[in-house]
Amino acid sequence: LFMAKRYKTSQDFNYMRWSGFIQDNLAFDSIGLVITGGVRINYNFLNNEFLVSPRLQFSWKPKWQKDVVFRGATGVYSQPPFYREMRNLDGTVNLDVKAQKSYHAVGGLDYNFKALGNRPFKFTTELYYKYMWDLVPYEYDNIRIRYFGKNNAVGYAYGAEFRLYGDIVRDAESWISLGLMKTAENLSDDMAIVKSKVTGDDSTSYAPGYVPRPTDSRISFGLFFSDYLPRNKNFKVHLNGLYSTGLPFGPPDNQRFGDTLRIPSYKRVDIGFSALLLDGARKDRPRFSYFKNVKSMWFSLEVFNLLGIQNTLSYLWIQDQSSSRTYAVPNRLTARLLNVKLVTRF
Repeated sequence: LFMAKRYKTSQDFNYMRWSGFIQDNLAFDSIGLVITGGVRINYNFLNNEFLVSPRLQFSWKPKWQKDVVFRGATGVYSQPPFYREMRNLDGTVNLDVKAQKSYHAVGGLDYNFKALGNRPFKFTTELYYKYMWDLVPYEYDNIRIRYFGKNNAVGYAYGAEFRLYGDIVRDAESWISLGLMKTAENLSDDMAIVKSKVTGDDSTSYAPGYVPRPTDSRISFGLFFSDYLPRNKNFKVHLNGLYSTGLPFGPPDNQRFGDTLRIPSYKRVDIGFSALLLDGARKDRPRFSYFKNVKSMWFSLEVFNLLGIQNTLSYLWIQDQSSSRTYAVPNRLTARLLNVKLVTRF
């Protein structure tokens, strides 16, 4: 058995960038409106690219009886290339790669309210849309990210996030969250070839169009719950849960339209216990204690992935030389992990 791909390359070059930004706030206290505007400037000496990225955001708190804050933001963002983005799949470094760019539009709100016996709760939501151009496509090879080394794609991403914070148990914060997202990209120079099922010789070609990006996880759900002993808040317990749908993947063959398979969904449950061993705020603390300069000391015991679920991180592609077939072998994350921690604050 051999690895499906092997690489060996070297490159030497100098990379220097100059950047700066200007930002200012406008506050209209009479109507509860705050506007923040700015611009970021970036110059890359390697490819002589000059970037100007304006941004604008606002927050508005109406004078209502309910505590509601509306938020919005828009702007142009750019990500100048680093070495990994400039290196293509065969190891050649393209020094002319431009910055990846995107236009963002975001809107949301924060709502603070009381419930369950006058306990504080907060609901936040956010809707977003992002259009991207000059993208550098990439694919996963085992656990490595390998870029195509050229700006040959455009893409988009849109979705929504919802989160509810609250003291389900008084003075113990808990939250629940839900995220929805879709992101895809369209490569300008890709072409799919389909052979005839009848003769096997004839073939047709077509442009695949938009394909899911490697980060296209459609649904994510999170839950965090904390509690403590009824008569002693120095002993706490927390429970954390996470679920997300699988990411797209395919063989590392420089054909993004073939990444139509999905990694199994990610599922994880953690539990943790903590105890306050030393509280510097206690009035009955001895004056000449060895720990007189310690503000607090917490001991915690956590079990990550409590249920021992075998989550898949990526796939290792192995080629069988006798049959020329390639097999995907899953790389598993840690099944269960015990973590012991002592946190001291001075």
